[in-house]
Amino acid sequence: MSDNVCAPDRRIRQDRPYQQGQQGQQDQGTRERLLAAAAEVFAEHGQQSATVREICRRAGANVAAVNYHFGGKDKLYAAMLDHYMRTCQAAYPLDEGVTPASPPEERLRAFVRGLVLRMLGDAEDPVGQAHGKLVSLEFIDPTPAFDALLREHIAPVNDLLVDILHGLMGPAASDPHVLRTCLLAIFGHISFHYNGRAAIAHLYGRENLTPEVLERIADGVTRFTLGGIAAMSRPPGAPLAGQPADKKPRPA
Repeated sequence: MSDNVCAPDRRIRQDRPYQQGQQGQQDQGTRERLLAAAAEVFAEHGQQSATVREICRRAGANVAAVNYHFGGKDKLYAAMLDHYMRTCQAAYPLDEGVTPASPPEERLRAFVRGLVLRMLGDAEDPVGQAHGKLVSLEFIDPTPAFDALLREHIAPVNDLLVDILHGLMGPAASDPHVLRTCLLAIFGHISFHYNGRAAIAHLYGRENLTPEVLERIADGVTRFTLGGIAAMSRPPGAPLAGQPADKKPRPA
């Protein structure tokens, strides 16, 4: 009699971890669908005009799912940006194949390649396009999510490049104006390949961003950057490469 009573309890205890595991997988799947749908809806309508109802409809989720998983639309937006940036960091590291002790030229090459792949590697994917658009918009018209985006993801990238430039330029990098010029030139060169792609296609022809093209872009940015760094490392007024030492630069 006691065995018959106890048997169902044992089955319940054995089934419960499985059921909990199933629930966890379902929750994770719903969360991932919400993040992907949110990127598309926010990119189409903007952070303010996007609706939770539309996000849940595209994700195939109950309208209460956003509150359950994220605590509201604004927190979903911030979580979507954070998830995207962490996914990019894992997929495209900025120090692949190098260490802090590697030659600074190799570190720069790895940094540029990683950043090019982060910005352009998923540019043909609709969800990747949506994410890229939203991050770009944060730089132009920040939302309350920008502070965390800057602190957690943008500032560490900037700090890494600052360290690389100090290794490349030596004392010249101690001049804040020189350092700022170099930082903005590198970030601007790479980002224009994304933000200016419509103009690039119109002026120079459209290219499919194949792995070969991405490697060529990264190599070109690296070579151009090294030349610019060499020029910026010279003392003010020093002749440019190929210019006679006794000939002063012509005024602009």
